[in-house]
Amino acid sequence: VDAPRLWRTPFSETFHSSLHMAPLLKFQDIDDDYLRTVVCAVPLLVTGVLSLCFVLVLRRQLLSKKTGKDIDVPKIDYLAAKVKSGSIAFLKEEYKYLGVYVFFWAVVLVILFTVSPMKDGASDDGVRCAACLIVGALLSGFAGFIGMTVATDG
Repeated sequence: VDAPRLWRTPFSETFHSSLHMAPLLKFQDIDDDYLRTVVCAVPLLVTGVLSLCFVLVLRRQLLSKKTGKDIDVPKIDYLAAKVKSGSIAFLKEEYKYLGVYVFFWAVVLVILFTVSPMKDGASDDGVRCAACLIVGALLSGFAGFIGMTVATDG
């Protein structure tokens, strides 16, 4: 079915024709599960490492900027210390509640996926799902802590 004239552009026709291209790699042709996992995970890991490098560069640039007494406004240092202590107190309180929340859902996942595993005979599905939730929550909390620290340094 052709698109109405109002919506048809050279870009949209190029885009729609590119949807019918053959894939570069067919995962169904890879027989080894380990190799298939590696092929999926490596680009994600590389992207993650490059993102972390980018964040480190930005952090270094941010922390190299002059603030407070370096620009003859010492009150900024006092206010920054107050904001930093408040933000750390906030995170500690928030992480107490999040810890209970994550623990609750980890227990729910263990129960659900132990009673009804994803694969027949896989009795460890619940523990693996809960472990993934806990690791994800820890990494998310760490990212939030690092972000708050960078935001309030200076």
